[in-house]
Amino acid sequence: MLENGKKAENGRPAAAELPRTRAKKQPRAKNWPLRLGIIAACLAMLAAAMIILIKTSPFGAGDVIDESWKTPEYLRSKTLTVLVAGVDDVPNEDRQDLLTDVLMVCNLDLENKKATLLQIPRDTYVGNIVYYSKINGIYNWGLLDENGEPTGDTGMGPLIKTIYDQFKLPIDNYVLITLDGLAAAVDKLGGIEVTIDQDLPLTDDFTLEAGTHTLDGELAMLFVRSRNYADADVMRQNVQRYFLAALFNKLLSCSTGEIMGLAYDLFDYVETDFEIGEIISLATKATGFSADSITMLRVPGEGLRGYGMYGSSVYSVHKDQLARLLNEYMRPYTDDVPASELEVIEIQNTDPSWDDPNLGTLDQYS
Repeated sequence: MLENGKKAENGRPAAAELPRTRAKKQPRAKNWPLRLGIIAACLAMLAAAMIILIKTSPFGAGDVIDESWKTPEYLRSKTLTVLVAGVDDVPNEDRQDLLTDVLMVCNLDLENKKATLLQIPRDTYVGNIVYYSKINGIYNWGLLDENGEPTGDTGMGPLIKTIYDQFKLPIDNYVLITLDGLAAAVDKLGGIEVTIDQDLPLTDDFTLEAGTHTLDGELAMLFVRSRNYADADVMRQNVQRYFLAALFNKLLSCSTGEIMGLAYDLFDYVETDFEIGEIISLATKATGFSADSITMLRVPGEGLRGYGMYGSSVYSVHKDQLARLLNEYMRPYTDDVPASELEVIEIQNTDPSWDDPNLGTLDQYS
């Protein structure tokens, strides 16, 4: 049985309905801008555009996103939502042992020139619709039917469907990059400089001391992938903020030619469903975003160990707090969706430390 109470269709969760739309949402009083000059989602998409224009195709042809999971057609000139995911290596034929340990949903408000990036913890509990019940396994193993049997449908499709169903967020396009690709990018850029305010035990034998360091590709990947922390999932996302801030600041200093060269080198590490015409159109619409128009947030919740039929360490979403965050930042042209209509599964809500949106910006890391 599905834990969200929704009836299954053909052994898979039934599709959710998109929220009702309205002409325009009034701006919110609060705003947590980022002092960065590049919008992460735009950067990923523009890089993908250059890759596609330079060569014939990325490492995968791109999974097809069901039209019912996308933003209504008449709103797509105003807003676009893109899923950015990272995996360890280039997917093989059966996507063996590839987990999406980096997950961000990026909303671009093209009309108001704003962008919001929402980090989804890799261990987010999604119920018994996937082995080990965590969102990062859906790409690799696919969804299970109501009897716990694999449906055989793997890849970005079921991952996008789960986010659509549980978070009530449309996904219009996606960009998938391997973490080896990020390492190659760091080396191509000549390393990136990070400043950390505490010692980070990256392995049992190596600790990166507090201070300023220049990371090469290998060390950068150890930096963002290490789980050698007391609260691994929470700390790992904090560390990824340090990395993103440093990477964006480095890219700010790059010329167009250098970015083109970087895109060429990343060709073998990127998959996207964007078509050339879509990306060119998006690049045109994305002009005019300012340095203070970027907000980065993370899904509110808390970690717990040994939960469920698999005894996994999972991350429980805080449903009410998530609903408020999504309504404020991720739905610029649609009606608010109350917590009661979200299908995310809240296991526990005892730790409020991840509920403050201020903790989700990159300001403190730049």
